[in-house]
Amino acid sequence: MDEIKRLFVAIPVKGQLQEVALAWQANHVGWPVNWISGEAFHITVVSPWMETNVPSIVSKLDEFAQSVSTGKIDIKPFIINFFKVVFGPNRFAPRLIWAEGQPPVSLLELKNRLEQALAKPDNRFYRLHLTLARFLASDFGPAGLPDLFDRVEWESEINSFILFESIMKPEGPEYIKIKEFSFANLSQDQQAQ
Repeated sequence: MDEIKRLFVAIPVKGQLQEVALAWQANHVGWPVNWISGEAFHITVVSPWMETNVPSIVSKLDEFAQSVSTGKIDIKPFIINFFKVVFGPNRFAPRLIWAEGQPPVSLLELKNRLEQALAKPDNRFYRLHLTLARFLASDFGPAGLPDLFDRVEWESEINSFILFESIMKPEGPEYIKIKEFSFANLSQDQQAQ
């Protein structure tokens, strides 16, 4: 039997978005948190699940990406925006620092289409977020958590997604990139030139 792995699909965080997120972290270096490295930044699209047949998942995602590039599935590159950095997932049980944004319709469409392609439906409310750090509230000591509501204007064009494996470790998860898939429609891009 094949080894069971914890997989998820996410959007890579690169370029300018990665740079501004790392700069935000650098301005808060004294905080007692575990900062996420720039290489580990990602935006989860399909929530983690346990899987034994990784080649089958890669094949399904290859087929999905091919359907987009040939126009069978209409998904085009899109822009995402983050507008605040706050404690997450909520103010009553904070354990993360993350940037939040309003998910564009294109992202929700990508999420729904990927969940259908993988047969991994998730009806939970989707929150667009980029995790910057993990922590235990007790690490901030008796004074408690500082106020955190930083307005930001971060954006990025999205034109690919990655299948990741997540390996749980005591110091936090390690993310291993299995394969990146582009959903830029090449024929549309060539027509625009």
